[in-house]
Amino acid sequence: MEKIFSSARAIVTGGSRGIGRAVAELLVTQGARVLLVGRDTERLQQRIRELNGLFPEHAFAFACDMADQPASADRVVDYAVKTIGKPTLLLNGAGGASIVRAMDAPWSLWVEDFQVKFFGYLAMARAILPIMTEQRRGVIINIVGIAGKDPNPALPIASAVNGALNGVMKVLADDASAYGVRILNVNPGATQTDLLTAMAKSAAKESGQNVADVIDQMRARSPLKRLPGPMDIARIVVFLMSSQADFVTGTSIDVDGGIHRGV
Repeated sequence: MEKIFSSARAIVTGGSRGIGRAVAELLVTQGARVLLVGRDTERLQQRIRELNGLFPEHAFAFACDMADQPASADRVVDYAVKTIGKPTLLLNGAGGASIVRAMDAPWSLWVEDFQVKFFGYLAMARAILPIMTEQRRGVIINIVGIAGKDPNPALPIASAVNGALNGVMKVLADDASAYGVRILNVNPGATQTDLLTAMAKSAAKESGQNVADVIDQMRARSPLKRLPGPMDIARIVVFLMSSQADFVTGTSIDVDGGIHRGV
Protein backbone atom coordinates (compact mmCIF):
# COMPACT_ATOMS: atom_id res chain seq x y z
CA MET A 1 0.00 0.00 0.00
CA GLU A 2 1.30 3.45 -0.89
CA LYS A 3 2.49 5.50 2.05
CA ILE A 4 0.69 8.86 1.91
CA PHE A 5 3.56 10.86 3.45
CA SER A 6 6.41 9.24 1.52
CA SER A 7 7.63 12.62 0.24
CA ALA A 8 6.99 14.52 3.48
CA ARG A 9 9.64 16.01 5.74
CA ALA A 10 8.32 16.83 9.20
CA ILE A 11 9.47 18.60 12.34
CA VAL A 12 7.69 17.61 15.55
CA THR A 13 8.44 19.71 18.63
CA GLY A 14 7.56 18.07 21.90
CA GLY A 15 8.19 14.87 19.97
CA SER A 16 9.49 12.60 22.72
CA ARG A 17 6.24 12.14 24.63
CA GLY A 18 2.47 12.52 24.58
CA ILE A 19 0.71 13.82 21.49
CA GLY A 20 3.94 14.76 19.71
CA ARG A 21 5.30 11.26 20.13
CA ALA A 22 2.09 9.75 18.73
CA VAL A 23 2.08 12.10 15.73
CA ALA A 24 5.71 11.27 14.94
CA GLU A 25 4.91 7.55 15.02
CA LEU A 26 1.99 7.91 12.60
CA LEU A 27 4.02 10.06 10.22
CA VAL A 28 6.95 7.65 10.17
CA THR A 29 4.68 4.67 9.54
CA GLN A 30 3.28 6.54 6.54
CA GLY A 31 6.72 7.17 5.05
CA ALA A 32 7.69 10.62 6.35
CA ARG A 33 11.19 11.51 7.48
CA VAL A 34 10.72 13.14 10.87
CA LEU A 35 12.89 15.29 13.13
CA LEU A 36 11.82 14.97 16.76
CA VAL A 37 12.64 17.95 18.97
CA GLY A 38 12.65 17.92 22.76
CA ARG A 39 14.68 18.85 25.84
CA ASP A 40 15.41 15.36 27.17
CA THR A 41 18.26 13.90 25.10
CA GLU A 42 17.97 10.41 26.56
CA ARG A 43 14.22 10.22 26.01
CA LEU A 44 14.61 11.50 22.44
CA GLN A 45 17.29 8.96 21.60
CA GLN A 46 15.17 6.13 22.98
CA ARG A 47 12.26 7.20 20.82
CA ILE A 48 14.49 7.46 17.74
CA ARG A 49 15.80 3.95 18.32
CA GLU A 50 12.25 2.62 18.57
CA LEU A 51 11.11 4.27 15.37
CA ASN A 52 14.21 3.45 13.36
CA GLY A 53 14.01 -0.13 14.55
CA LEU A 54 10.81 -0.37 12.53
CA PHE A 55 11.56 2.10 9.74
CA PRO A 56 15.31 2.66 9.35
CA GLU A 57 16.62 6.18 8.70
CA HIS A 58 13.20 7.81 9.02
CA ALA A 59 13.54 9.39 12.48
CA PHE A 60 16.10 11.91 13.70
CA ALA A 61 16.52 13.84 16.95
CA PHE A 62 17.49 17.34 18.00
CA ALA A 63 17.72 18.23 21.70
CA CYS A 64 16.81 21.84 22.27
CA ASP A 65 15.35 24.17 24.91
CA MET A 66 12.47 25.92 23.15
CA ALA A 67 12.54 28.77 25.70
CA ASP A 68 15.52 30.33 23.89
CA GLN A 69 13.70 32.09 21.07
CA PRO A 70 14.04 32.90 18.24
CA ALA A 71 17.51 31.32 18.23
CA SER A 72 16.22 27.82 19.05
CA ALA A 73 13.73 27.81 16.18
CA ASP A 74 16.43 28.87 13.73
CA ARG A 75 18.72 26.08 14.94
CA VAL A 76 15.95 23.48 14.68
CA VAL A 77 15.03 24.43 11.12
CA ASP A 78 18.68 24.62 10.00
CA TYR A 79 19.32 21.15 11.42
CA ALA A 80 16.18 19.78 9.78
CA VAL A 81 17.27 21.00 6.35
CA LYS A 82 20.63 19.24 6.81
CA THR A 83 19.17 15.93 8.01
CA ILE A 84 15.69 15.35 6.57
CA GLY A 85 15.58 17.98 3.83
CA LYS A 86 13.36 21.02 3.45
CA PRO A 87 10.45 20.58 5.86
CA THR A 88 6.92 20.31 4.49
CA LEU A 89 5.18 19.64 7.82
CA LEU A 90 5.48 21.16 11.29
CA LEU A 91 3.79 20.08 14.48
CA ASN A 92 4.20 22.65 17.24
CA GLY A 93 3.72 20.59 20.38
CA ALA A 94 6.36 21.74 22.88
CA GLY A 95 5.33 23.27 26.17
CA GLY A 96 2.93 22.25 28.88
CA ALA A 97 0.52 24.11 31.14
CA SER A 98 1.42 25.27 34.62
CA ILE A 99 -1.21 24.36 37.20
CA VAL A 100 -1.55 27.42 39.42
CA ARG A 101 -4.05 30.17 40.22
CA ALA A 102 -3.55 33.42 38.35
CA MET A 103 -2.64 35.53 41.38
CA ASP A 104 -0.41 32.79 42.82
CA ALA A 105 1.72 32.43 39.69
CA PRO A 106 4.97 34.39 39.96
CA TRP A 107 5.67 36.83 37.16
CA SER A 108 8.62 34.70 36.06
CA LEU A 109 6.29 31.74 35.42
CA TRP A 110 4.02 33.84 33.19
CA VAL A 111 7.06 34.93 31.20
CA GLU A 112 8.54 31.42 31.01
CA ASP A 113 5.33 29.75 29.81
CA PHE A 114 4.71 32.43 27.18
CA GLN A 115 8.31 32.12 26.02
CA VAL A 116 8.18 28.34 25.57
CA LYS A 117 4.74 27.92 24.02
CA PHE A 118 3.52 31.20 22.52
CA PHE A 119 6.87 32.53 21.35
CA GLY A 120 8.13 29.00 20.68
CA TYR A 121 5.25 28.25 18.32
CA LEU A 122 5.48 31.67 16.70
CA ALA A 123 9.24 31.46 16.24
CA MET A 124 9.00 28.00 14.66
CA ALA A 125 6.32 29.22 12.27
CA ARG A 126 8.36 32.27 11.30
CA ALA A 127 11.49 30.16 10.79
CA ILE A 128 9.82 27.53 8.63
CA LEU A 129 7.37 29.59 6.60
CA PRO A 130 9.96 30.98 4.14
CA ILE A 131 10.95 27.39 3.26
CA MET A 132 7.35 26.29 2.87
CA THR A 133 6.27 29.31 0.84
CA GLU A 134 9.28 28.85 -1.46
CA GLN A 135 8.12 25.28 -2.10
CA ARG A 136 4.49 26.44 -2.27
CA ARG A 137 3.72 23.51 -0.03
CA GLY A 138 3.40 22.95 3.69
CA VAL A 139 1.18 22.42 6.72
CA ILE A 140 1.67 23.77 10.22
CA ILE A 141 -0.39 22.26 13.01
CA ASN A 142 -0.32 23.81 16.49
CA ILE A 143 -1.37 21.80 19.54
CA VAL A 144 -3.11 24.59 21.43
CA GLY A 145 -5.83 23.52 23.85
CA ILE A 146 -9.47 24.04 24.71
CA ALA A 147 -8.53 26.43 27.55
CA GLY A 148 -7.99 29.05 24.85
CA LYS A 149 -11.76 29.01 24.27
CA ASP A 150 -12.90 27.98 27.78
CA PRO A 151 -10.51 29.72 30.19
CA ASN A 152 -9.70 27.43 33.11
CA PRO A 153 -9.09 28.96 36.57
CA ALA A 154 -6.52 26.24 37.29
CA LEU A 155 -4.71 26.98 34.00
CA PRO A 156 -4.67 30.79 33.74
CA ILE A 157 -1.39 31.06 31.85
CA ALA A 158 -2.33 28.32 29.40
CA SER A 159 -5.71 29.99 28.89
CA ALA A 160 -3.96 33.22 27.94
CA VAL A 161 -1.28 31.55 25.80
CA ASN A 162 -3.81 29.43 23.92
CA GLY A 163 -6.12 32.36 23.27
CA ALA A 164 -3.19 34.37 21.90
CA LEU A 165 -2.13 31.49 19.65
CA ASN A 166 -5.65 31.22 18.22
CA GLY A 167 -5.39 34.84 17.14
CA VAL A 168 -1.88 35.01 15.74
CA MET A 169 -2.09 31.72 13.85
CA LYS A 170 -5.28 32.88 12.13
CA VAL A 171 -3.40 35.93 10.87
CA LEU A 172 -0.42 33.85 9.73
CA ALA A 173 -2.77 31.44 7.95
CA ASP A 174 -4.22 34.34 5.98
CA ASP A 175 -0.74 35.40 4.89
CA ALA A 176 0.44 31.87 4.06
CA SER A 177 -2.61 30.68 2.14
CA ALA A 178 -1.61 32.50 -1.05
CA TYR A 179 1.49 30.27 -1.18
CA GLY A 180 -0.31 26.98 -0.73
CA VAL A 181 0.61 26.66 2.94
CA ARG A 182 -2.03 25.73 5.52
CA ILE A 183 -1.97 26.58 9.24
CA LEU A 184 -4.38 25.10 11.79
CA ASN A 185 -4.78 24.81 15.54
CA VAL A 186 -5.92 21.62 17.25
CA ASN A 187 -7.52 22.03 20.66
CA PRO A 188 -7.47 18.92 22.83
CA GLY A 189 -9.36 18.81 26.09
CA ALA A 190 -8.20 16.63 28.98
CA THR A 191 -6.03 13.94 27.40
CA GLN A 192 -4.30 11.02 29.09
CA THR A 193 -0.78 12.42 29.17
CA ASP A 194 1.74 13.41 31.84
CA LEU A 195 0.04 16.80 32.06
CA LEU A 196 -3.32 15.23 32.92
CA THR A 197 -1.70 13.22 35.71
CA ALA A 198 -0.09 16.37 37.10
CA MET A 199 -3.41 18.22 36.96
CA ALA A 200 -5.17 15.36 38.72
CA LYS A 201 -2.52 15.25 41.47
CA SER A 202 -2.84 19.00 41.99
CA ALA A 203 -6.64 18.83 42.15
CA ALA A 204 -6.53 15.85 44.49
CA LYS A 205 -4.19 17.66 46.87
CA GLU A 206 -6.48 20.69 46.91
CA SER A 207 -9.70 18.71 47.41
CA GLY A 208 -8.49 15.91 49.65
CA GLN A 209 -9.53 13.25 47.13
CA ASN A 210 -7.35 10.58 45.59
CA VAL A 211 -6.00 10.92 42.07
CA ALA A 212 -8.09 8.09 40.61
CA ASP A 213 -11.31 9.76 41.79
CA VAL A 214 -10.29 13.07 40.23
CA ILE A 215 -9.60 11.38 36.89
CA ASP A 216 -12.93 9.53 37.10
CA GLN A 217 -14.68 12.89 37.59
CA MET A 218 -12.89 14.30 34.52
CA ARG A 219 -14.07 11.29 32.55
CA ALA A 220 -17.64 11.69 33.79
CA ARG A 221 -17.76 15.33 32.62
CA SER A 222 -17.02 14.29 29.05
CA PRO A 223 -20.14 13.78 26.91
CA LEU A 224 -18.49 10.62 25.56
CA LYS A 225 -17.75 9.44 29.11
CA ARG A 226 -14.13 8.72 28.37
CA LEU A 227 -10.82 10.52 28.03
CA PRO A 228 -8.76 10.34 24.85
CA GLY A 229 -5.23 9.08 24.62
CA PRO A 230 -2.48 10.81 22.61
CA MET A 231 -3.22 8.65 19.57
CA ASP A 232 -6.83 9.89 19.45
CA ILE A 233 -5.50 13.42 18.97
CA ALA A 234 -2.65 12.33 16.70
CA ARG A 235 -4.99 10.69 14.19
CA ILE A 236 -6.82 13.99 13.72
CA VAL A 237 -3.56 15.89 13.40
CA VAL A 238 -2.23 13.56 10.71
CA PHE A 239 -5.52 13.69 8.80
CA LEU A 240 -5.33 17.50 8.83
CA MET A 241 -1.76 17.30 7.53
CA SER A 242 -2.85 15.11 4.63
CA SER A 243 -4.13 16.11 1.19
CA GLN A 244 -7.58 14.93 2.27
CA ALA A 245 -7.83 18.13 4.31
CA ASP A 246 -6.31 20.46 1.74
CA PHE A 247 -9.21 22.94 1.89
CA VAL A 248 -8.96 23.37 5.66
CA THR A 249 -6.87 26.26 6.97
CA GLY A 250 -7.01 29.22 9.32
CA THR A 251 -9.24 27.53 11.87
CA SER A 252 -9.15 25.77 15.23
CA ILE A 253 -10.35 22.19 15.46
CA ASP A 254 -11.66 21.08 18.86
CA VAL A 255 -10.83 17.47 19.70
CA ASP A 256 -12.30 17.38 23.19
CA GLY A 257 -15.12 14.86 23.08
CA GLY A 258 -17.70 17.65 23.01
CA ILE A 259 -16.88 19.15 26.41
CA HIS A 260 -16.50 22.68 25.01
CA ARG A 261 -19.95 24.25 25.18
CA GLY A 262 -19.40 26.95 22.56
CA VAL A 263 -20.68 26.55 19.01
